[in-house]
Amino acid sequence: MERHADLATPKGEDEKGAQTATESAGPLAGYRILEFGSFVAGPFAGQLLADLGADVIKVEPPTGDPWRHHTSFSPNESRLFMALNRGKRSVCLDLKHPEGVETCHRLAKSADAVVSNNRPDTAKKLKFDYQTLGKVNPSLVYCDISAYGTQGPKAEEPGFDLIMQGYTGAMANEGKMDRGHPVPVRSSSFIDYSSGYAAVNAVLAGLLARNRTGKGQMVTTSLLGNALAMQSLTLIRLYSHLSPAQEWMNREHEELLKRSASYAEMQDGYREVAVAPQYACYYRAYKTRDGALALGTLAIPARLRLLRYLGLSDPRIEVAGYDAHTDDAKADAARLVCRLEEKFASRTTSEWITELRRRDIPCEPVRFVEEMADDEQALANGYVVELEHPVGGRYQTSGPVSRFESGNAPPRTSPTLGQHTREVLGELGLIEVRIEHLLKSGAVCESGLPIS
Repeated sequence: MERHADLATPKGEDEKGAQTATESAGPLAGYRILEFGSFVAGPFAGQLLADLGADVIKVEPPTGDPWRHHTSFSPNESRLFMALNRGKRSVCLDLKHPEGVETCHRLAKSADAVVSNNRPDTAKKLKFDYQTLGKVNPSLVYCDISAYGTQGPKAEEPGFDLIMQGYTGAMANEGKMDRGHPVPVRSSSFIDYSSGYAAVNAVLAGLLARNRTGKGQMVTTSLLGNALAMQSLTLIRLYSHLSPAQEWMNREHEELLKRSASYAEMQDGYREVAVAPQYACYYRAYKTRDGALALGTLAIPARLRLLRYLGLSDPRIEVAGYDAHTDDAKADAARLVCRLEEKFASRTTSEWITELRRRDIPCEPVRFVEEMADDEQALANGYVVELEHPVGGRYQTSGPVSRFESGNAPPRTSPTLGQHTREVLGELGLIEVRIEHLLKSGAVCESGLPIS
């Protein structure tokens, strides 16, 4: 049920990265998605949908997505925004202006789905909430990404990845400290990103249902839900067999709270029980003579191959029925960790990679993400792409994560603020005189407003 196959299709890209009028490939070609997104979760979902070939129209206020102004290199342009908005078109609307709202609703009539990660009161105030747009277009699939879910006492509250790391235990589970302060996961806003993936799944499932029934619907996901799902291996509670961390929470943690212990004391106690002992030496990174090595011996056969190669033993996996919970067993396990650390520190990373891979022991060097821009494997699969931005010029960024044998949407640069306003309004059937009126009234704009 590709409702927009007869309308202007998503724009492709020529060899220099410029927008062209060729039809976009990909399984979602012909579908139109409106994104009312800011920062990470909503925009990432929109970018993934654009990668699948959808015509993703990012609806922005006159000041643009706030991410445009973080570490900006030009008015309304930043690396952070470019990293999350590849392949979209930007329409700039003032939803505080009646004609801006009218234009938004006209745009919603042409759409198949909406992705929004705004607070409920914001969406309602600016009239792009589901209750409003669902009446404008009953076949619309509307995906709302909230912070805490739509029910419960915190349903209306805003949320960000970092505070959700703290709220859900992810930060404590990470176990990092700096001068007594907990340190969040900084390599990725992983809760935001997982919520973006969940939103895409929700949109696709909603479209499948819509194509079968003809009816749209509201679908929801949240940072809270995805943060817990990402920690399911730790969260799971088997009442008859509590984990060491769960037992610690019921006993030691309560005692620490009663005597007003510092967070550092609590974190130290938690760290000792939070990681399964068998992971302490087999699934971790080690310092080498000239760098570091990531060791992934999660499977028992790989652990045994590692032990045999290094001339070490571990009765926890070599002796049937061995009790790993005695004091002597724990001391032996600690000594094994020290032996492994000494072994790996004695040779270079390259030497270890050669020897371990020769024995089918999973490993990789510990690298910096900046090195991936030139990584042969990433480039061969299009996981890093090079594009041309109208303001920023030539740049590299992450590429699509999925490939389809039937065809893929070509990677396209992120849009400038309001870059496609006039183009999209023309596709909606507005004549030039009407478009000029809207531009002059401030209801819509083509270049937005820079923030000083």
